Parts: sequence; C-alpha cells; structure tokens
Amino acid sequence: MSGEEFVKPQFTGGRVTRIEDARLLSGSGRYLDDIEFPGMLEVAFVRSDRPAAKIVSIDVEAAKQVPGVMAVFTHTECPVMLPDESNHVDQPVLAVDEVRYVGEPVVAVIAENRYIAEDACDLVKIRYESIEPVLGIRDALKPETRTVWDDRSNVMFHRERKTEGFDAAFDNAPHHLKDTFKLNRQTGAAMENRGCAAMVDPFSGRLTVYVGHQSPHGLREGLAEYLNIPENRIRVVVPEVGGAFGIKAGHYPEYVVVIVASQKLRRPVKWVSDRTESMLADYHARDNIHDFEVAYDDDGRVLAVRDHLMADVGAYPAVPFSGAVGETSLASMILTGPYSIPHLHTVIDCTFSNKAPLGAYRGVWGPPASLVQEGIIDRVARALGKDPVEVRRMNMIQPAEFPYKNPGGLVYDKGTYGESMEAALDLIGYEEFRKRQADLRKQGRYIGLGISVFVEPTAMAASEAGSIPYEACTIRIEPNGTVTAALGLGPSGQGHETTMAQIIADQLGVDMNDIVILHGDTDSAPFGGGTGGSRSGTIGGGAAISASKEMRDKLAKIAGHLLEASEADIEIESGKAFVAGVPSRSLTIRELAQTAYTDVKRLPEGVTPGLEVIARYRPQRPMTFSNGTHIAVVEVDPRTGFVQTVDYAVANDCGKLINPMIVEGQIHGGVAQGIGEALLEELKYDENGQLTTTSLVDYLLPAMTDVPNMKVVHLETPSESAGGFKGMGEGSLIAAPAAVANAVSDALEPFGVMVAELPVTPEKVREWVSQGSVSAG
Repeated sequence: MSGEEFVKPQFTGGRVTRIEDARLLSGSGRYLDDIEFPGMLEVAFVRSDRPAAKIVSIDVEAAKQVPGVMAVFTHTECPVMLPDESNHVDQPVLAVDEVRYVGEPVVAVIAENRYIAEDACDLVKIRYESIEPVLGIRDALKPETRTVWDDRSNVMFHRERKTEGFDAAFDNAPHHLKDTFKLNRQTGAAMENRGCAAMVDPFSGRLTVYVGHQSPHGLREGLAEYLNIPENRIRVVVPEVGGAFGIKAGHYPEYVVVIVASQKLRRPVKWVSDRTESMLADYHARDNIHDFEVAYDDDGRVLAVRDHLMADVGAYPAVPFSGAVGETSLASMILTGPYSIPHLHTVIDCTFSNKAPLGAYRGVWGPPASLVQEGIIDRVARALGKDPVEVRRMNMIQPAEFPYKNPGGLVYDKGTYGESMEAALDLIGYEEFRKRQADLRKQGRYIGLGISVFVEPTAMAASEAGSIPYEACTIRIEPNGTVTAALGLGPSGQGHETTMAQIIADQLGVDMNDIVILHGDTDSAPFGGGTGGSRSGTIGGGAAISASKEMRDKLAKIAGHLLEASEADIEIESGKAFVAGVPSRSLTIRELAQTAYTDVKRLPEGVTPGLEVIARYRPQRPMTFSNGTHIAVVEVDPRTGFVQTVDYAVANDCGKLINPMIVEGQIHGGVAQGIGEALLEELKYDENGQLTTTSLVDYLLPAMTDVPNMKVVHLETPSESAGGFKGMGEGSLIAAPAAVANAVSDALEPFGVMVAELPVTPEKVREWVSQGSVSAG
C-alpha cells in the first residue's frame, strides 16, 4: 500500500505529542536499575589494567572471604565464549590466559550489594606478564609489528574494489589532489549506562533477562547459542532505555556473566555499569583513517576518487556487528554520496589492536563517508578558486538520473538532493552570509559556513540490530473496542509508541488514545529485527499498516454482514463502521468487537471468533534512501582556538512524515551529537595503551550552550514502501560533523587551513593557524 493509499489520515503526519513523555518526564519510567527483586545480588568486575599481558595467576581467596560475597567467578567458573564465525576470533566473557585491552573483564564478584562486591574486587590479586601493545592502525599494518592474535594477521578484514575504467579516468584527468582524513575514537555516551539483570523461575526453570537493548529477539537468539539453552526457555525484557545509539545493540560479556551467576546461585542477579566502565568497555566507534586521492577537471567536476579506508577493530570483533567492518565497508559503497562521480577505487583494511572493540554508533559509516565526500568538494573548490556551492551544483545527481546506481553499487531511489541544498541555502541566507563574512574578516573576526549534502541508506536488512529483513506487528482489538498492538522493535527514545499508534489509529479509524503499543518483551512481541539502521519507521511502520489492513478487512466483513451491505461499501472512521453514504447505518468498533468475542453466532460464515491478527512486512527494495542538506555557521577565534556553532539550517527529506515533531526531535538530537563529534568528543589512549578519558570531565559532551537554534524545513519524496516512509534516525549525525568541519575550514581559509581531523579542538586550531598549512590534520 503506497503513501497515496492511506485511509483518510487524521493522526499520521500530525504534530502529535509523544505518548511516552507523560511517564518519562514525570519520573515514572522504569529503567534497568529500577528493577529489584527479593534476594537480588549484584556484580562488580575486576577489569584488566593492562592493554596486553599474559595472565600468570589469579588469586581470589581473600575476596571469597569477605562477608556478603556469594561467589567469585573467573573463566574457570564461567567458561563461555562469544563466537565470531566470520573472523574465527572468539571472545571469552572472562579473560583466559591473556588480556587484550584495558577494561576487559577478568574476574566477577557476586555479592549482597555492589558496595561489598567492589570492596572484594580490591582484594583480587592478578599477576600479569606484560606484552608490547599494538595501538595504531598504521603500525598494525606493518609486517614487523607483533600480532594481537598469535595465529593470525593483524588485518582482520581486507577488501578492494575498483570500477571499470578507473585507471584511465584517474590518470587522464587534468587535476589531482590528495589528503588524509582522521576520525578519532568516541562512544555513544548514553544517559543511562549499560546494565543487565537475570533471574531463573524456580518452578518452570525459565530464564528471564532484563537488559537495555535494541534487539530483544536478536539478543535472545544469541544467548540461546552462547549458553546452549532453547530459545523458548529464555525471556528477554527491555525496560525503558535511556539512549542506545548502537552501543546497546551489542552482546556483551557482562550480560552472560550475570546470567550464569543467576543460574548457578539460583538468585536474581544485577549489574549496572558506572561511567568509567562505560568508557572503558562499551563498544567504541569511529577510529578511522582515509587516505584519499581525487581526480577532477578544470570546471570542478570530480571524475574519480581513490580511498584507502582503515579502521581499528579493537582486540575483538564486536558481537554481533563489527563497527570497523561496518563503518568502512558501507562507507566505501556510498563514498560519493549525492554526487555523480563515475569512478571509485576503494581499499579497506580493518586491523586488530589492544584497544576496546569497535562497535556500532549512530550513523556508523555515515559521518566518515560524509566527511570525505564533502571534504573532497570543498578542496576541489578551493583549489580552483570556485564557490563550493557551484562545485556542488555541478556534481549533483540530477532528478532525471533516478533511479541512480552509484559507483559503489548502490541504487538510489528518488530523492531531492539538489532541491534540499537550495532550500537549506535559502534558510541560512547564503548570499547575505558571504557579505557579512567579508565585512567581519576586515574586523579580525572569522566566521565560516559548511555544507553537507547527505544520502542515508535506511530500512536495511543488515544492521547492528541484526539481519532480519522484515518486521512483525500483532494487533488485537479487545472486547471493549480498545486496541493492543505489539511489535518486534527495540525503541530507545525514538517515540515508537506514538508513531506506531498514529499509523494504526488512521488505518483502523479509532482514536490513538485507545491504542496501547507493546514492545521489548519476547514473550509478548512477535519476532522481529529490533531497532537499528533507521529501519523502524519504514519496516515497522509497514508492519503496522499491514496488520491494520488485515484487521480493517475483518471488521468490514463483520460489519457488512451485520448491516446487510457489501463489505466493499463499508467505511470505518471515528470509531464506527458504516455504510458509505448512509452514516446512520453504523456499528461502533466496540459493538463489532463484542460480536466477535461474545456473540459469535452472529459472525458471517468463515469468519473466526475474536479480533487478533499478525502481519509481517518486508519492503520490496533492500533499502530506501533519505537525503537532505545541513549547513553550519561557526565563529572561530584564531587566538584561543575556540569554535562556536552560531547558526544551523536543515532541509530534510525522509519521505512521508509520520510525526514532524518527532522527526525534528531526531534532527535536533543528531545535530547535537554531530557537534560533539566534530568539536568535543574523543576517547584518548596514551602511548602505553591506557585510556585517559574515563569520565565526563575528560570526555566532553555538548552542552546546551554548544547547540544553536536550528531552522528546519521538510521535503517529502515518498518511498516505494508501505506508507511512503523513509528512515531518518541517523541522517543528522551523518551530516552534521562534515558541515561543522567544513565551516571551520571556511572560517580559517585566510590561514590556509583545511580541516582533516575530528574532533576540532582549540589546541589543533591554534596549531593549524600557526602553521598556516594548506591542510590541517
């Protein structure tokens, strides 16, 4: 069913207040740490303080003697491995024989409370034999460097692809330039730290796991494999999730340890990480290097791009999704973004190191790819002395070219690439800005404008949430006419309870306040792919439409029979089913429900009692592409190096909008994260492999004063998916870092600066300005 086939929308497309907010803003939400059961124990971990070392011995006897300690686990007591079949590197949930990064769990202490467990951890004695750590990507690629794993190369993943005719196009071009982009490590830094609780039902023996996670069914499937438990003996329950951003899609060692402790001790067990643990052991992100070369003509048309994409895997491939492979492989496929660049040559190398594993973080491949593609355009413009807007216009994919197959092999459905840029330029007042910039430079003030035109693959089958190409929705109309729906999504603040209710309300002709949306419980939600890869609105929304349509058809069949009319003549809206053109001949949804449940002898022949359906929706296309343009305006003080984002404009196209207010909230949050990535956030390891940014004092997040007011305009290009929706959860973080980086380059153009490394810190700005170099990074 296309977007045009929607049934008289009343809620879909409206600025409906989020249903979730009433409980979340009043403090009534129930998060993982709020879960308490009688007799619950708590876990604390002894983590490696070495980046690389052999474990000589572990002495836990003193810890065992502490009053209140119930058990102490090493690998001997919890010999579970997290397998990685693709790379043949299995991760022990508690280190065995060797530690490979600072923060790796080695010993678990289970006690009556966290305080006792922490005190006992201090008594654990571990003797190590240190090994020289592998800390850098370029070092890891050298043949003489020690290997992180004895039986294999430091290169975990390698791939090379080249379009036909690349060499001739590159070699024959009149102009070439090259540079290196570097994105340093960061992490999701969610408001709520990771945690897990587990308990075994003493009567049935079923295991219940409470965890903040993006894919309840995906995690259940993994736990069943790791622990050799049938899936129907495991229930995963996801309470409120205080931010996920990809890092809560992981299958972490701590979760398995908590479960094993609960099984062995027959008591409820809980672990909630503190912020230092989160910085050390949550999956990290980015840590990419791009060595690129560009060929272009006299007019600024880009003819060919070569990129050596490198990423740091960490000590182990993240389970179930390696961020290093995800960031580089997907980036290589969309490196040309919205631009009609015919030739592409990419080489990928993902290397092991003695750092924390690299997993998914919002946008994954997007911020690196956008930084490269937009950096290329700005460099070509500066080299030729042209306006970067004009170079973008020259290279932009044109409407007549859709569907467009890019040189990475992806086929874009229709979008508004050039239109979104023009709309954003109007919002920001481009011509007026250039005049003001020139006037301020005469006064010694440096403002700059950066453009990022993005393409976002959405509704992908494979993402950090798993590889399920469909989503499921069950809808039950209760005997009183209210509606209960359940989906296999894993929301973490996106507003799914509201958006899915909007869709279902319109399809069933009921008030959305009469709808309850269930999620996050594998016992009640149908099997689904969870939340990741900007899939929920498109695939989840499609499932909601499909299930609603099936339910609507059944209601129409029952109503037609009772009203002695053809079901084709039945219309349903405002809580009633009536004969078209004769609204007085009607039955309420409640009356139909009562017939379906309690007066079944009146049902038409062949119609089963009750009102409950389940539908699964799989889009026809493997993905659909959102797009848009972000423009950032910054002011840079060359003396202090301080960068302030002072203005921001967004033109966004995510197909048919379900709820513009929620979309704008996603945009605002993504831009804030993007400013953090561009200017503030960095996980720093020293030369000894020690993480030096282990608190929010050192790992800087954007504050309210760092994020400007934003101007947002919506464009709508319906997708081929049900409802015409496209995903949009990651687009703003994909675009924002490049926009801010390019704005800094534009501001510092008089100093010859071209930003090539994130984050842009005051120290780096002062260094670049003092050098007056053509490229800074």
